[in-house]
Amino acid sequence: MRAFLIAMAIVLGGCAAQYMNASMYTRTDGAPIDTAKQQATLAQCKGEGATAAVQVNPGGPYGVVEGARKEAAVVNACMARNGYIQAQQ
Repeated sequence: MRAFLIAMAIVLGGCAAQYMNASMYTRTDGAPIDTAKQQATLAQCKGEGATAAVQVNPGGPYGVVEGARKEAAVVNACMARNGYIQAQQ
């Protein structure tokens, strides 16, 4: 039962994180955001980021942190290439 609850928490947490990540970006040209297009672009960029993070050698806890930083940098760069920047919070 405990394993099931942990798995559900991970699944629901992933959904919440995906929603929050999409709302973190805004258009560079000030145009209205097409949510479907933004989600598709974000998914593509997350794929590029995951590929880049895998290439980092996770030799200990610092390797994992460096992989996460590289993934975030690649996702932000990809979103910028596609006309989105991080929104000011």
